[in-house]
Amino acid sequence: MKISLSLVTVRRLLSILSVSLSVAAITGCEDDELQQSQQFDERQPSYAIIKPVPQNLQDGMPMAKPVEMLSVADPTPPEQWLLTIYQSRPDADKARDTGYYQRLLSSIKPHVHEQPRVIANRTVQTTRQLQEMGIEADEDKILEDFSAQLQSVTGRYVYGELCANYSNLRQQQLSHHEATQNLFESL
Repeated sequence: MKISLSLVTVRRLLSILSVSLSVAAITGCEDDELQQSQQFDERQPSYAIIKPVPQNLQDGMPMAKPVEMLSVADPTPPEQWLLTIYQSRPDADKARDTGYYQRLLSSIKPHVHEQPRVIANRTVQTTRQLQEMGIEADEDKILEDFSAQLQSVTGRYVYGELCANYSNLRQQQLSHHEATQNLFESL
């Protein structure tokens, strides 16, 4: 019985030893693979490999596109932003300066509740929405005509509502002149 007990103990020890050796062998292999991959990584260049410049950009980068809207945190003055949008047009008058937009925004501001930044944003937003619908719209014409028309009305208005009503009138197939005239006659 002592011999059979010793055999059982020896078998247990052998199986434990076998399992231990297997675990050691497996973890040892993983360490070798890890060391080999680290050595491989160390031999890699420390710079990024870039692809060739696409054909459409080989003549230079495209011109920067003006931002869609001026955020509250954007320090760009609204008149400068409007001038940048205007100058991106192929037929832009190079003599136009920020003073042009500053005068328009200043003449609208006393008649509406919004600040010039919001006036500029709403005007450009309205123009782009109309253009996306296939309706010709120009922020300069809107600013010019709203500025002129607001001089003949009393009270203060929400500029965003004026733009929304103008947009609705334009969507009813009215021209810019007709929409502006109808809008300010209804005030």
